[in-house]
Amino acid sequence: MINLLRKLMVILLVFILLFTSGCWNRREMDTLTVNSALGFDLITSDGKSKILLSVLTLKPSPGASSGGSMGGDTGQQQTAPGQVISITGDTIQDAVRNWGQQSSRQLFMGHTVLFVISESVAREGIGWVIDFCTRNRDIPERAMVVVCEGMARDCLQAQPEFETQLSTEIFNILTLNQFFTAKTRGTDIITMMYDLLTPGREASTAFLKPFTPPEKGSTIRQTPQADEEKGEQPQQKVANVSGVVVFQGEKLAGRLNELETQGMLFIIGEARGGVIPVAFDSTEKNTSFLFRDVNTKVKPLVKKDEITFQVEIKGTGELIGAAPETIDITKESDIKIMENMISQEVEHRCRSAVIKAQELRSDVFGFGDKIHRTQPEVWKEIENRWEEIFPYVEVDITADFSVEHSGLIGKSLEIR
Repeated sequence: MINLLRKLMVILLVFILLFTSGCWNRREMDTLTVNSALGFDLITSDGKSKILLSVLTLKPSPGASSGGSMGGDTGQQQTAPGQVISITGDTIQDAVRNWGQQSSRQLFMGHTVLFVISESVAREGIGWVIDFCTRNRDIPERAMVVVCEGMARDCLQAQPEFETQLSTEIFNILTLNQFFTAKTRGTDIITMMYDLLTPGREASTAFLKPFTPPEKGSTIRQTPQADEEKGEQPQQKVANVSGVVVFQGEKLAGRLNELETQGMLFIIGEARGGVIPVAFDSTEKNTSFLFRDVNTKVKPLVKKDEITFQVEIKGTGELIGAAPETIDITKESDIKIMENMISQEVEHRCRSAVIKAQELRSDVFGFGDKIHRTQPEVWKEIENRWEEIFPYVEVDITADFSVEHSGLIGKSLEIR
C-alpha cells in the first residue's frame, strides 16, 4: 500500500511539473531602467509636431551597512532621487522605442505610479495618452493621472519635500486627499478610462502646479543657481496639488478651485473627510467642523422638457476648533445654529461647483449617466443633445449635517 502511494505521488509531481512555466521572458534588473513617473508634452521640431515623453527614473543606491550610524542591514538597497530624461517621437510608441537610441537599458514601466499631462496636451485631447496607458501590459492600472501647469517635463523636475521620489509624494497626497481635505481628486487610469467611455459623464482629475517655496530657510529655495539679492529666482521648485481640471470629452474644458472641487466631491460621493470653517456669531470664520460619514443621494426628475436633479447630502462630524467665547456646545440652541450654518456652507460649495461645471459644459457629476441608468428610454431621446441640455438643468441641493462630538471640552474657552 505504501509503495503504491509513493508511485502515485511521483506521478502526480511529474504531472504538475508539466504545467510549471519557466522564466522564458525574464528581464534582469541590470538590463532595465525603472521609472516611477511619465510626463507628456507636445513640441514643435523642424516644423512638425512631436511627442515629448519625459521619464522620471528610479536610481537604487546602497543602504546603510550594519556598522553604520542608522544600524541598517548589510547589503540593503534604498531608492535615491531619480533624474528626468526626455525623448521625442512622432507618436508616443515611437518615443518609447527611441529610448534605445540613448540608453543601453530597456525602459521598464511596471513601477509607474504617476502620469503627468501638460495643459497643452489636455487641450488637444488625452485619448491617446490613456490608450497608451491601457495597452502597455507593464503599466499599473492604479497609477494616478494629473494635469500640470506648464510643461510636464518641468513639473517632473520639481523636488519632493517629504518623500524620496516626487512621484511617491504626489501619489500619496492624492490617495489620502479624500479622507483629509477633499479639495482635489485622485483619478487613476481605470477611473479616467471609465469616465471617458461612459455616456453622460465627464472626466476630472487633479491639477498640479510647481512653485518656489516662500520660506527663506527652505533647502529647496537655497540653490546656487540663483542670486535672490540680484532679483534672480530659484530654479528648483516643489509641486502643489490644487483643485481639479474638468474635461469635455477628451479635451480640457477648464478648472474648479478647491472649494468648487469639494462641492463636486460632495455631490459624487467622494468627500470622506475635511474641514468646513463657519462664522459663528461673527463676520469672520472662527469655528471649524470636521466632517465624515457623508452619504449622497442623487435622484433625477424628468417632466416633459424639464429635468431636475434632487441632491441630498447627509453627514456627521465634530467640532475641532472654536474662537474663545463663541460657541457653547452644551446648549442645544448653539448646536442647531452651527449645524444649520455647516449645512448652508456645504450647499453653497455644491451650488458653486454646479454653476462652474455648467458654465464649462462639463457634466463631471455624472447626471446624464444617472438618467441613463434609471430612465434609459428618456436618455435615448436626449443623449445626442445632453451637452446643450446640461447647462440648463435645475439642481436642487439640500444638506443635513449633525455635530456628534465636541472634543474634550464643551464651551469654547473664556479668556480672563
